[in-house]
Amino acid sequence: MQRLVFALGLLLFALQAPAQERRLPVLSANLDALLNFTQLWQWSSEDFEKAYVVKLADPEQQEKPPQFEWVNATKERARFSRKMYSNVDTKLTMFGGSIRLEEAIVEFVNGKAARATVSFYNRGDSGDIEVADFDRILKTIGQNLGQVTKVAPKRQLMSANAALPVTSWMWSAPTGIALLEHNEYQTSKPEFLRLKLAAPNQADWSMGKMAVGVQRMELVKRVTKTPEGDVYIAGVPMVDQGQKGYCVAASCQRLFEYMRIPCDQHEMAKLVSVDAESGANVFDMQKSLSKIDSAFKVTFKALVNPEQYYTAGRKRRVSEKAFIADVKAHIDRGVPLLWGLALGQKPEDPPLPMGGQVSGGHMRLVIGYNTAKNQLLFTDSWGAGHELKRMAMLDAYDVTMGLYSMAPSGF
Repeated sequence: MQRLVFALGLLLFALQAPAQERRLPVLSANLDALLNFTQLWQWSSEDFEKAYVVKLADPEQQEKPPQFEWVNATKERARFSRKMYSNVDTKLTMFGGSIRLEEAIVEFVNGKAARATVSFYNRGDSGDIEVADFDRILKTIGQNLGQVTKVAPKRQLMSANAALPVTSWMWSAPTGIALLEHNEYQTSKPEFLRLKLAAPNQADWSMGKMAVGVQRMELVKRVTKTPEGDVYIAGVPMVDQGQKGYCVAASCQRLFEYMRIPCDQHEMAKLVSVDAESGANVFDMQKSLSKIDSAFKVTFKALVNPEQYYTAGRKRRVSEKAFIADVKAHIDRGVPLLWGLALGQKPEDPPLPMGGQVSGGHMRLVIGYNTAKNQLLFTDSWGAGHELKRMAMLDAYDVTMGLYSMAPSGF
């Protein structure tokens, strides 16, 4: 059977062809299956690939239009996105096609679907929205959730640990829990509208069911050592920032999630004043995280501050020895570091991907080191394939613009 190429090759061909000859593939997915709790919580990753079409790495092998992609190589997170490709939208819908959405993440725990987060609206992807339209969508989703769950919602009190004022309504059914959240927008703008779903036994801290924060001893247990000399932190959640300039917000979300602090990249984008096109100002990030850290029983600290990194004569104020010592001290205790750098100036393994960001300011997470090979180990918030990467330690030091820790209080 002739294979239909629905990925990059076909898309590039379509864009190069005359307008009247363009035939972009129709990409769509209805996600009502995520509301069938009895079925969803029994699905393995293999079952999920039978229900929805996965995006393949090789476009020549893509026989059907893709609907989702795996965020990490271990298939623990599946991501639906309206912007799965930069030049063609995927139509994502729920509630019988009546409501469109931007993104959905499905998480698998112990081999089974356990949680899902659906973004109906976020300003970074969707742009501005009129308050009346936002209210209409919110009301429609709430009415549909009542019909699906067969229970009445309960207003959730805003947690004292919330990074931003958030309004929440919970539908708690025997087969699953639904939590609809949005920012308080009466005195500002609508920023996000998201739905969190969880199996009854998986309604953890992200659904407000557990105390926020982790203990220091828990973090130490996540440090992994290999015979080749790698020392790295395992289990740092992967987030795909998509097409947005959200490297700061996405990196912060990953660190927060690792620390069991409920705050996603869209909430974080508002908190640290991220622009979807140009990204975030690192100084705004420092100020914002310094203000909220105590609420989460963590301490935010600038280990390398951009304002102090160079003197006027470009002489370094932070030595390579101090840089390496800070990295090792935090990794050995299971604490990833937010790493601001100038991208594309030094080689890295694997090389920067073609078609992605290859220069300019960027933020990553430092998750390890290898003393024998004199390497820094890091991860990018770009989805599967970016979980563990390497750069020579001296090169990493040379391109560093900022280094930040957020560790449990008393670290």
